[in-house]
Amino acid sequence: MSEREFQGYVTIRQKCDHSMFTLRANLASNKVKSAVKTGLKLAVPKRGTYAKDNEVILAWMSPDELLIIVPEAERSAAFAALEQALEGLHYLLADVSDARACFTIEGGSAREVVAKLSPMDLSAAQFPVGGFARTRFAQVAGAIFVEQEDRLSLVCFRSVQDYVFSLLCGAAKLGSEVRAQS
Repeated sequence: MSEREFQGYVTIRQKCDHSMFTLRANLASNKVKSAVKTGLKLAVPKRGTYAKDNEVILAWMSPDELLIIVPEAERSAAFAALEQALEGLHYLLADVSDARACFTIEGGSAREVVAKLSPMDLSAAQFPVGGFARTRFAQVAGAIFVEQEDRLSLVCFRSVQDYVFSLLCGAAKLGSEVRAQS
């Protein structure tokens, strides 16, 4: 799938230049933490957050799961480095690149657009830069992280990517802004 974009009162882009892995392991284990740090040069993030170095992202999904996002060009090398670092430990590492889709929502009202679709509190006070959470968008599961105050990224299953893109475009359509009551 090629990258697509919609310009409303924020910009919606489907990103296609990254690969994604799921790592299932005991994230409380010092050996697992050390292996992740060795393999990806990033520490396991705390609950509800993600860690980022350049274009590599580690997102905390659950006590035993990380979502790992790497540039497409680094896919094979990152996967191999992580496998090597985890050797001898109990883990499951899967390339889920073909099963996931990623979108960015950019602009001063990015939080507002996503809040129209998700039941979570997206205010900066409750969901600051560096925050990551699983949630739903209308009727589908997904996850969201705050990269910058005006830039959010959303991950969903590829099977619902067209639906999610349509939801985001509808929520970002010019004229659909939420206006404060006087």
